[in-house]
Amino acid sequence: MRDSNDFILESADVLIAGSGAAGMRAAIAAHDAGAKVVLLAKGPRRANHTRMSGGRYNAVSGANAQDSVEAFYRDTVDSGMGINDHELARILADEAMQRAYDLESYGLAWDRTEARKYYLSMTGGGTFVRTLGSIDEGIGITEVMLHQLHARSVPIRDFHMLVDVVVGRDGRVAGALALDLSRGVWRYYRCPSVIIATGGTSQLYETSSGPAINTGDGIAIALRAGAELVDIEFMQFIPISFVSPPSARGYTLTEPAHYGMRHFDPQAEAAHLVNNKGERFVLAHDPVRKEGSTRDVLARAIMIEILAGRGTPEGGVLMLPDKAVFEAFLKERPTYVKRLLENYGEAQARLEAPIAVTPSALYTLGGVRIDPWCRSRVPGLYAAGEAAGGVHGANRLGGSSMPDIQVFGRRAGMAAAEEAKARGPVAAADGVSEARARAAALEACMQRSGGMRPVEVKKRVQKLMWDHVGLVRSGPKMEQTLRAFGDIRSQVLPAIKVTGASRILNREWMEYLELENMLDIAEAMVASSLLRKETRGAHYRTDYPELDPHWTANVWVRREGAATKVERHAAARPGAADMQPNEQKATAQ
Repeated sequence: MRDSNDFILESADVLIAGSGAAGMRAAIAAHDAGAKVVLLAKGPRRANHTRMSGGRYNAVSGANAQDSVEAFYRDTVDSGMGINDHELARILADEAMQRAYDLESYGLAWDRTEARKYYLSMTGGGTFVRTLGSIDEGIGITEVMLHQLHARSVPIRDFHMLVDVVVGRDGRVAGALALDLSRGVWRYYRCPSVIIATGGTSQLYETSSGPAINTGDGIAIALRAGAELVDIEFMQFIPISFVSPPSARGYTLTEPAHYGMRHFDPQAEAAHLVNNKGERFVLAHDPVRKEGSTRDVLARAIMIEILAGRGTPEGGVLMLPDKAVFEAFLKERPTYVKRLLENYGEAQARLEAPIAVTPSALYTLGGVRIDPWCRSRVPGLYAAGEAAGGVHGANRLGGSSMPDIQVFGRRAGMAAAEEAKARGPVAAADGVSEARARAAALEACMQRSGGMRPVEVKKRVQKLMWDHVGLVRSGPKMEQTLRAFGDIRSQVLPAIKVTGASRILNREWMEYLELENMLDIAEAMVASSLLRKETRGAHYRTDYPELDPHWTANVWVRREGAATKVERHAAARPGAADMQPNEQKATAQ
């Protein structure tokens, strides 16, 4: 460390890492429960996955008399291939609409057919038309929530990257170390509660639809702090995204259902997908739901065609949209129409010509193992949103990420504030020396004279994950990948050189910090995938191509020293919710 000004001590009751909707909803709830809250944003506060999303929101609003909370719950568990934590899935279905009302009270305008009736649409894998939407998409959700935080004067620290959570001698959270990239200094927050809401790990893959900051930081930090991960082998690939140009490759186009009449009617057709021979190849994978199938089935079917040489020259397949839905699509998804126009042309934007599509890494289905109040097994450490596992199991319904982050973001904020109130301030010296030592170790890369640049190693990791731990997996390839990761960790990582001299907004330094997190999660994914000797949901193994009923179970991951340990556990079944005092009343409001 150069001088004492490089390491700044601060305090909070609840520290939240992540400025997406899960983190913002947690901040609102924790503040309203009386906690002193600080929210860290890795980049600009608006650079989050929520803002990039289409903002579709599954909830039982009453606008469709056929639908029910029970049906939503059952769709969630069926889509997850039965290994969801059923209690978490039940909470999602039960509370989603109340949280949609919260967003509306914040100022979000849900689309309506008339003053008291919501406009609903369909997503892949669902039984009934139930999805709410807003013309403002994820941008609107982000903006109304930011307004709520500003109204409450909750401090949001832009360009603050969470580096580690420090656990005290009593086994409880003592604080958290963050790198303030806006000033090039370290900040150590003494706090009894930390909420991980840093999003997912889509940047582990060569083709990704998530933001560049989604490198799995929070999940890796929680693992190193002593939390367990669950279902981390399951990565959801959005079935259709842009194939070209390179600047747009991977940006999501969502699901074929939105480009056909199935968008309005579960019995109708989605847009058709064809290979370079004009064949509707999805019919061999799901002859009943066809292109209206779940995301895991569609993405895998597309990738199999591409790998078999039946794709387009650019590396995709063709989607044949139904031009009859254009006006509705334009109203609901103006951002998608704009991007189609910019990257493909007017005919594709008007849904009058085939659209080249390819799968893209979108959503980390697993994450930190939590209870119904988002507690990890480390007292004081919580997780919510895409960083948490258990809600969605082996596959996620389209339109269920938005209610997930609202429902469990709120729960995490409430529980973390209660923890902070019960425990009181952290002792002044607890964790400070450990944080100083960690910060000093992470500066060594800036003094090296040789070695690879972080971006070169990052691309190597992404290529290995895409080729061997992506949509199509096999034991020998994953074992080879695990050995490659070991070599990178032992030989390459210690010699990486950060060339930028400035400590302020040094992107290369941030990429160096990200690499350790990426390797931690990549190794956990591979180890879990090797243990799960079957095909289920988003996990497809060519050497175990069938669903195995004996594997209706979860894989838990933990760290023992530097080693990654994986264990099989029976899937969590329905049970009574772990209700906190006064929560019955709070939930009903």
